[in-house]
This record gives sequence, structure tokens and C-alpha cells, in this order.
Amino acid sequence: MSPATSPLARLLHRLRYALYGKRAGLGRPVPTRALDNEYTSGAWDHFFGPDELARHEMLVGLIHLAHPRPRVLDLGCGSGRLASLLQPAQLAGYLGVDLSLAGLDRARALNLPHGNFACHDFEEWTPAPDSFDVITFNECLGYAADPLATALRFSNTLPPGGALFVSHFRAVNHAAFWQRLGRGFTFPLERVVTNAAGQTWDLRRLQKR
Repeated sequence: MSPATSPLARLLHRLRYALYGKRAGLGRPVPTRALDNEYTSGAWDHFFGPDELARHEMLVGLIHLAHPRPRVLDLGCGSGRLASLLQPAQLAGYLGVDLSLAGLDRARALNLPHGNFACHDFEEWTPAPDSFDVITFNECLGYAADPLATALRFSNTLPPGGALFVSHFRAVNHAAFWQRLGRGFTFPLERVVTNAAGQTWDLRRLQKR
């Protein structure tokens, strides 16, 4: 058993989700230093383990359901788990964006052929219009100061037929988070993923009202 999958590591993982879950969707971003600490300590090694695999595989499927060969913007790419599951031949382009330099260092160390990664704060950065066909908020939109305004801003950069997806862990504020997004979006496609540990994620496509 690796340290990342030990009972103690799982307990710490649950405690961290409980802590961050209380912040998600309430306009309380997680400090960059805290994000870096999670990667450097190995606490977020579980992103490459079985607990997160089904969620990431579902997101890959939704991306290709929306577009056969998309240009993908992966917001909250972290250490590159989603990028590692995307096949280069099925992509027209890929950019992974995260606030954590420690996470990005790990993503770049994967040496993926399509591994383009950049450090941006999505509260301050927006891609040029029509740069991407699919945009994903990968477990990060809940920490925006205003999740709805942020989602609308990125949605406005998509070309006609482009797709915006949000993956969000079911924590104490998940219902309020989706209710807030529902003021500006409908959810024409929804998926729920639950792992063996009982953790649950909602994955939804957002369409502007």
C-alpha cells in the first residue's frame, strides 16, 4: 500500500475535502500557498489514484461527446490528471491552466505530447474569443469569488456550438453552488459519479439562458 492510499492518507483527504467544501461556492478562494502545499506534501497524489479515475473518465467522455476533436481549455488542471487521459490524436489543441506552480510542475513532468500548461488566475485571465471549443472547470469554479460571473465570462469566449463543463464535488455547499449557476445557465447534460469511498461529483454542461 502506497502512502497516498493508506488509511491515514484517506482520512486526511476527507478532512481536506470537508475544509475546502465549506469554502466552495461561497466566494472564498483557497490561497495559492495552500494549493502548493497540497501538491508538495503529496496530499493530492490521489488525483492519479482510483478514487478520482471514474470522474475524470466521465469528463473525457463528455468532452468528446461535445466535440470530436476539440481545442480544450482545462481550468484547474492541477498535476495533469485530465490531460493524461486525453488522447493527442483526438485533440486539436490543449491548454491546462492552474494557479498552483507546484501542481503545474508535476503536470509538466508528465512530458505529455499535448502538454501545454500555464499559470493563470482565472479571476483575472480570460482567453481570446474562439480560442477553445470546450472549456472545463475541473473542481475549481466553486472557489471563484463569483462563480456565476466567472462562468459567464468564459462562456462568452466560446464559438457557436462550444461547450462549457463544470465538475464539482458534493460538499456542504454544492446545492447552493448549482442554484447560483442556475440563475444564468441551464444544465442540458448532467452526470453523477460516485466512487467506492462514497464521494460524489456532479458533472454538468452549462448553457446560457
